Amino acid sequence: MTRHMQFKTLFLELLIFLFCTKLFSENISDSVYNFSLDIPEGFSLAEVSDDQMSYHFTHPNYPVEFILKIYDDNSYTSSKLPLETALNKLSASMNIDVFPWNETDICSLTNFSMTLDQEYSGWAVSAPLKKKNSYVVILSYCPSDVFDSCAPFVMSIINSLCTNEDYYCYPGIIVSYAYPKEGKKDIKLKIGKNTVNSSIDVTDVEAAQFIISMEFSVLKLYSNHNLWKEAWQRYYRMIYRDEYGRLGQFSSDFFDTIYPLCQKENPENPSLCYAQKILSWVQDFNYKRDTESASSSDFTSLPAVLCGQGNDCDSRSLLVCTLLRAANLESFMLISNEYSHAMATFENIAPGQKYTIEGTNREFLMGETTAKVTWGTIAQDQADRSKWIPVILP
Repeated sequence: MTRHMQFKTLFLELLIFLFCTKLFSENISDSVYNFSLDIPEGFSLAEVSDDQMSYHFTHPNYPVEFILKIYDDNSYTSSKLPLETALNKLSASMNIDVFPWNETDICSLTNFSMTLDQEYSGWAVSAPLKKKNSYVVILSYCPSDVFDSCAPFVMSIINSLCTNEDYYCYPGIIVSYAYPKEGKKDIKLKIGKNTVNSSIDVTDVEAAQFIISMEFSVLKLYSNHNLWKEAWQRYYRMIYRDEYGRLGQFSSDFFDTIYPLCQKENPENPSLCYAQKILSWVQDFNYKRDTESASSSDFTSLPAVLCGQGNDCDSRSLLVCTLLRAANLESFMLISNEYSHAMATFENIAPGQKYTIEGTNREFLMGETTAKVTWGTIAQDQADRSKWIPVILP
């Protein structure tokens, strides 16, 4: 069976906290072993082992829980050994597969089942950490009789793992296992009067859609939850984390083609010129979105947008943010439930209507992606800043 068919530290200073640059994000982060998890909202720490190397998290609303364990022992020389150790202690059945992640890390992953107070099923992963011969193991699971409906939630926890900050905004461990790279797919796009020749991976469209479907399944669980805004922010954040890396080559080729033109056209503010060319480009897209349904997301992945397979205000806005941030220009998304709309923002001194991040003096021009306007121009009936939710991107 192919991978596609299979898918679908108190002492360690383990903290759950709000990163200052990621509003409303809920993260588990370890500053000793340098890893993090951007987990769905609402989890609580249920228990900690005596050696403070194992943590058990539960959710008050959903029957999904997970165990996070650190192995720091010279006797563990591969990622497979600590995963086997953890699952054997639970008398779990497993079928471990070993695979590369983030180019150099050799990780291990398996689905598993076990009997505790009842039958449980789940997914488990082991990944090497920066400290030599240390590994993080995550077991995410739920009762077996609800596993089919809870599988996206189970996998989303594991897929949010980051063990190397250089790869924070690259495809996660679950999707990297399910959709290994297969080779380049050439793309050619007209940007104004210029052409950008670039490429994505053959699997990027399908892999990105897998993440969107998985995270949308998680998001739906929070539709009537008091943390619905935070869940919505995480939804787009998870998509961005997956797709930023997929667009790495395109972002570089886009910048190399377009930015030199902006340095000539507007030497005093080439960044504004660059941002406007991006905004004008997406404003020219032919509007096309999937039919919205309660069971699937209508968000078009960025690889699919580049391939002409659809777009909407939120995919356009995320694309603008991705290209700006790849050029080291500060940007984030705005989403609105009341307006059923999304926008991009861009930090620049140019005049125009701006959004200020609460608690800071940083002002970001607001960018409308569906009308032919410049940065800082938005419709009066969408000007109430209180109705916009910022999605701060990592």
